[in-house]
Amino acid sequence: MLFTICLLSLGAAKLTAQEIRANNPKEKKVLLLIAALPEVKERAAHIKRVSQGKNQITLMVSAEPELSIPYYQVNVNDNAPSYKNYYQFAVDPKTYEIFYYDAVKNRQYTLAEWRKIRKQQ
Repeated sequence: MLFTICLLSLGAAKLTAQEIRANNPKEKKVLLLIAALPEVKERAAHIKRVSQGKNQITLMVSAEPELSIPYYQVNVNDNAPSYKNYYQFAVDPKTYEIFYYDAVKNRQYTLAEWRKIRKQQ
């Protein structure tokens, strides 16, 4: 069964909506952790603002933990019509530690490493 929840959060003094797509309570917890990241909240507010409220951020688990990749893989996209992928994260299912995945470099970073790189750009 697919749960779809609209999560309302306060960000930059504006109300933003994020769509959470989870298949079970553990996925929901993972997605709520990602939704709480400041970068995701900022992106959600930006998408809502530039689309004049027509688009929002969608968070979904693209892969569950398995032997070769033992993390939940999470995509942060905007919704139709573009479905542009803004961020990819990996979440440890045991500790719930969040990592940023850079698909271009095929490299995973801790959030601290990723934020440091972002500041340097």
